[in-house]
Amino acid sequence: MAKLLGLLVLLGLGWLVVKRLLGPAPVRRDPPQPRFEKTVRCARCGVHLPPALTRSSEVGPVCADDECQARTDTRRNTAAGPERRP
Repeated sequence: MAKLLGLLVLLGLGWLVVKRLLGPAPVRRDPPQPRFEKTVRCARCGVHLPPALTRSSEVGPVCADDECQARTDTRRNTAAGPERRP
């Protein structure tokens, strides 16, 4: 039993020596992500969003979201107020 225990201790020490000689495992580092992304302002609703999510129009960059057009149309109609009849 003592011989088996001694053999295990020797194997463990050998493993530690080999591991120390090989050095630490290389650390994989991912390239740093940009902290801030450039944004543009929607010409219709004023939301700031990345250029990839915009469409160009005659008024400038606008949201690629179809609801943006619906929201701005609704605001225009309510901002004008009710129509007055003579």
